[in-house]
Amino acid sequence: MLLPENQRDQLWKLLQGYLHRYPEPPIYLYFRGTDGQQSGLPLEFPNGDFRQPRLLVTEEAAVKAQQLPEPHKTVFLKEYLKNRHFSLNIACQKYFGPLLRPSRATHVYNPYQELRFKREAAEKLFPALNEHVYYDEYLKIDTLAALAERLAATQPSVVQEPDISYTTTSRFPTNQILYGPSGTGKTYQTVAYAVAIIEGKPLEEISQENRAALMRRYEKYKENEQIEFITFHQSYAYEDFVQGLRPDVHSGAEGLRFRLSDGVFKRLADRAKANYQAYQQTIARPKLAFESLLDGLLTERMNRETEEVEIPLVSPGGQFKSLVIYEAGDTYLKYKRRTLRNTVRDEERMLYLHKLKDKYEGREIREAINKSYYEAVDEALRQYERSLRVTQEGGQLRNYVLIIDEINRANISRVFGELITLLEEDKRLGRENELVTTLPSGETFAVPPNLFLVGTMNTADNSVALLDVALRRRFTFVPVYPDYSLIPEFELVLRPLNEKIRDRKGTDYLIGHSYFIGKTPADLSDIFNQKIIPLLYEYFQNRPEPVQEILLAAGLAVREENFQWRVV
Repeated sequence: MLLPENQRDQLWKLLQGYLHRYPEPPIYLYFRGTDGQQSGLPLEFPNGDFRQPRLLVTEEAAVKAQQLPEPHKTVFLKEYLKNRHFSLNIACQKYFGPLLRPSRATHVYNPYQELRFKREAAEKLFPALNEHVYYDEYLKIDTLAALAERLAATQPSVVQEPDISYTTTSRFPTNQILYGPSGTGKTYQTVAYAVAIIEGKPLEEISQENRAALMRRYEKYKENEQIEFITFHQSYAYEDFVQGLRPDVHSGAEGLRFRLSDGVFKRLADRAKANYQAYQQTIARPKLAFESLLDGLLTERMNRETEEVEIPLVSPGGQFKSLVIYEAGDTYLKYKRRTLRNTVRDEERMLYLHKLKDKYEGREIREAINKSYYEAVDEALRQYERSLRVTQEGGQLRNYVLIIDEINRANISRVFGELITLLEEDKRLGRENELVTTLPSGETFAVPPNLFLVGTMNTADNSVALLDVALRRRFTFVPVYPDYSLIPEFELVLRPLNEKIRDRKGTDYLIGHSYFIGKTPADLSDIFNQKIIPLLYEYFQNRPEPVQEILLAAGLAVREENFQWRVV
């Protein structure tokens, strides 16, 4: 009897969260084979979805699968070549069931009866397990699922993955700073920049989305520890940003004690590095043999009714758009051609496997008549091989974003230290000029390529020094100036006012549109009297003449009160 779905989901949530936080060592699910021995496979959650627990079939398990009776052996091996992941039900149908009970190989088995956890792994999730289960080295999934709700309070603190799929991208610079005058929405825009970087989408597309929905995704990525937001200030130091000694107020010992503590940048860099290295291990796996890839491709794309495989031409030309493979021999593939008018020729044409293999492995083939058909199958093989790598263990490279608000308000050289050099794109981990430094603690450190920095800088802030020249050349600078299209009802006031400011002070001192966002013309005097006029007096060192000139240029009616100009 299966347990209620909500109890099983509770168990998978705990496991998925635990594996995200503590990926090493993996948690295995075990089964007892006909030889009486327990065998285990790693439990995984592709795309971070707790509702899709899967088992990664190891090389050792694949060898054991050779014992499977037909047709399970053939079906299993094809599925194994495809992605090496099995859902629990599929695993029990095609693999565990036949291995456990060969005489009943055609039956569908209940995975919650066949598969088990090792007790020591279960105790990581349920510290109070001994109070409820007093024996058994291996525990049924049903047993733990029934305990999941009762023992939920004892679970480790975990962070769940957001239910959002995304791909990494290189369209964004690794280091960029949004700069401009006050009130132009620089901090506001960092949300769109961060989400666009993580999801690999164009910034223009993200910026057009509903703000509330965008903020929900942004908060999910923050909870998932892919986004960090900090604000620099004059007291910000290397110890806050990278690593340093901090007072240990929780030690309970007499006297003041210090402990080594990682800063926000290093913590985020370590998370990005762990993901990057897991991804590199995935793509570094040896390619599957040509024969296995071809067999997997034909199996995946086969039309079950006609038992044919249709492959589009890479560069359609003439009167044909695809080839239809209808027979695969030991040395050849027989195919027909589909015309642009969607009719299939009644013909028998052949591709030879040794030539196709040469093409796939990069060797030139001398083929004039049907060269385009070899190219079509070769491209289909490469697409299939790429799809296998994405679905295999650790196959998703994630981006991480550190937002630094008011980046120019800190002593940049003091805060960044040796990172000033390591931040360059070509000097990051795995790049051609990779640099690794040694931190004061003796730990080696490199900046991973999937860590992005997005800073903001107020160009009108005279209380801070200019940005460090050494750091400036390592960032891409994105100007952010007033956008009058967002405040059409105030454009006739703000545009001439800014033109006058630009003539007197330059573009660094323009007035941003955010002062007017969400306001009505009835709020105009309050906006100027409470926010903009005090800012103008600061710009012009409390001299009233230029302030009056700028306000009159904007067509505003003004009068002097308490030695200051005010809009009436």
